Amino acid sequence: MYPSSRSKAHGLVRLVAILAFVPFALYLTGCGGSEEATTEGTPADTTNTTPAVDTTTMAAKETTTVAPAVPSPEVATLQQENEQLKANNAQLQQQLDSSEQTNKDLMAKISDLEAAQIAAQQAAQAAEKPAPAKMTEARPGKSSPEEIEAYTSALQLAKQRKFQDAINQFQNLLDSGIKSDYADNCHYWIGLCYYSMKDFKTAIEHFKEVLKFKFSEKKDDAQFMLAQSYERMGNRMQAQAEYKRLIQQYPTSEYVKLAQAKVR
Repeated sequence: MYPSSRSKAHGLVRLVAILAFVPFALYLTGCGGSEEATTEGTPADTTNTTPAVDTTTMAAKETTTVAPAVPSPEVATLQQENEQLKANNAQLQQQLDSSEQTNKDLMAKISDLEAAQIAAQQAAQAAEKPAPAKMTEARPGKSSPEEIEAYTSALQLAKQRKFQDAINQFQNLLDSGIKSDYADNCHYWIGLCYYSMKDFKTAIEHFKEVLKFKFSEKKDDAQFMLAQSYERMGNRMQAQAEYKRLIQQYPTSEYVKLAQAKVR
């Protein structure tokens, strides 16, 4: 029997459906096979492998690492001010040291100029002034009350800074033969008056006369003033020698410390 027209139609529909499904199934099969082929046929890429990150270790490190303390703005400002004060202090100290050295240099120059001026004045005076008379040796013994009274009067004139009057009176006592117990004092005070008048050369002559006495309470005084006179004249070498002589010959003198400060 031949199939009816309805059966033919129904079979035709099924055939069309099957034919339509076959390409889709083939497509799915091809994709799956291609993926497997790629997975199985391609070797693993080892050149760009990134190591796995140990997040546990990193977390531990982040937990144990302590961030550095950041000073507050107030503390930072105080630190800056402290450093600035230190720098300013160092600069001021340098300026002070420089000023002190400059002052020392100026004082040395002034001293040299004064010494040169005094030496020039003394040279001019020596050219105009006649040579001093030879000093007579004092007689031994004790001075009379009248001589002691005249000596005391001359001493008061010297203390009143009436130097020339004092010199004249002391010299009169020496010329009249005052005894050795006061003659050394007369020479010392005459020398001191000339020193005060800046006639250091004549002062030195009388200080040396004091040192000639066998016994005199004015020897260490005269020795110190002798050194002072040479120093004021600008003769530093001789002044140093006289200071050293004072230290050696009069070690108990009140002037030793002053002399030691002068000796280099």
